[in-house]
Amino acid sequence: MNTKTLSLLLSTALLAFAIAGIATPVHAFQTNVRGDRASYIPGDVGNLIVTIVNDSPTETMEIRNFTVYFPWAGYLDGKWYAQGNVSFNLNPYKVLTTNTGTAPDNVYTYQAQFSIPSWFGGDFNTNCPGNPSARYGLYNACVLVGTNQNNLRYENEFFSLPMAIPTYNPPSLVSMAVPIATLVVLVAATAFMFLTWASVKRLELRK
Repeated sequence: MNTKTLSLLLSTALLAFAIAGIATPVHAFQTNVRGDRASYIPGDVGNLIVTIVNDSPTETMEIRNFTVYFPWAGYLDGKWYAQGNVSFNLNPYKVLTTNTGTAPDNVYTYQAQFSIPSWFGGDFNTNCPGNPSARYGLYNACVLVGTNQNNLRYENEFFSLPMAIPTYNPPSLVSMAVPIATLVVLVAATAFMFLTWASVKRLELRK
């Protein structure tokens, strides 16, 4: 193969890649995920706020679905944990306009309610694969967003829910004062009633 033929092949390949890049543009959008509180404890109920922003100044985008895998999602005791993930299918699809800097129609927000299991103590591990084609899997601490972009692959976003560190506050004398006073009054009242009863019995015996 001579140099001229090789150059022609390389030029053709580069042109094909350029055309493919123009035909299937990569769309730019951001996904932000946060809880409605600074921290939680096991058993708490809260809301997860998912915000999707279309950053493209020239092209709209469709949000078709998204799936939330909470940090406690997984395979537990031989079955999928029932409260581990939740899916949302948008019908009709939510169309986000271009990012003009002024219109709010390029932003979509959704709140998903959750209940933290009593056994969950916080886990910093995550399984959030990059741009998967499968919507369901052994994921956790991850949001998968399905759009009409990226060859219909799912965009992902990692998130965490901060868990409060349990603390122990020893009881103070002030907080114990009322219970102690109540106990003293009850003991004194019981003793007074006993002494009164004993006095009445002695008077009955003397008659």
